[in-house]
Amino acid sequence: MAEAQIMREPFWDLGQRIKTLRKQQDLTQQEFAAKLAVTQPTVHRWEKGAFEPDPQTLKVLAEMAGVSVSEFRYGPGGGVRRLITVAGYVGAGAEVFPVDAPASGEIDEVEAPPGDSLNTVAVRVRGDSMYPVYGEDDILFYSRDLQVHGIDMASCLGRDCIVKVMNGPTLVKRVELGGGRGQFTLMSYNAAPVINARLEWASPVRWIKRR
Repeated sequence: MAEAQIMREPFWDLGQRIKTLRKQQDLTQQEFAAKLAVTQPTVHRWEKGAFEPDPQTLKVLAEMAGVSVSEFRYGPGGGVRRLITVAGYVGAGAEVFPVDAPASGEIDEVEAPPGDSLNTVAVRVRGDSMYPVYGEDDILFYSRDLQVHGIDMASCLGRDCIVKVMNGPTLVKRVELGGGRGQFTLMSYNAAPVINARLEWASPVRWIKRR
């Protein structure tokens, strides 16, 4: 059964391209930062993929690399990708905002995964009960198709899913059969399971974008 895939597409490898460019110029992070009029911690965070440079700095980096801004940002043959608004937080052992009801200004946009559909939904992880598979602030992608139609047993059993507990929170858990009809056991990787939960819907995690 297919598992969620970790994003390793070129448009999420910007940090590696920045690091490669710096090393090609035989510069330390401190020296590279001075050349770009930023701080060394900023360069460090770029290279780790924590965040990306502003548009003007991206233009400078692309000129240094001798390629277009689009190619530097997205990789060879890259182009503009569809953006998905992060719909909210999903709980992995923490108190969270409901999906589709985020706190104002706290949720951002991320690039859509390859081959996504208009039904792809992105949510951000809060809590650590699914660590080390999912960590705080990882972004998970799932399909709204299955969310609308409830629970597809063939797709969900034995897999990590985004689940909406009946009259309860939205979580990321591994779904197993429960003890009664319409009941499920929600497994964590480092916390006690939720036994015999009833779910409004469940949808498998398709893609993971690491924080």
